[in-house]
Amino acid sequence: MSQQQNSENSEIDGSDIKNQNPGSLSVNDPIKTELKAEEKDSFIDKWKTSRFWLIRGSFYVLRSIWMTVMVIGGFILWLISFLFI
Repeated sequence: MSQQQNSENSEIDGSDIKNQNPGSLSVNDPIKTELKAEEKDSFIDKWKTSRFWLIRGSFYVLRSIWMTVMVIGGFILWLISFLFI
């Protein structure tokens, strides 16, 4: 093996580790984006898990109405699609 001369490769003075900025993560970093999504509850989740029964009840009623409208609309579109076969 060769000997080290003038303490080559034993100091960190010119290394990239020392020059890195800890806050230099990119804006589109998937970890940061994932954390933001977990921190923020959606409007629907707030209504679904509300401690007030009136808000929770209205959520389930409105969701049921919405699902019924979507099912009926999907069925009507399915029937209309037979006209173009």
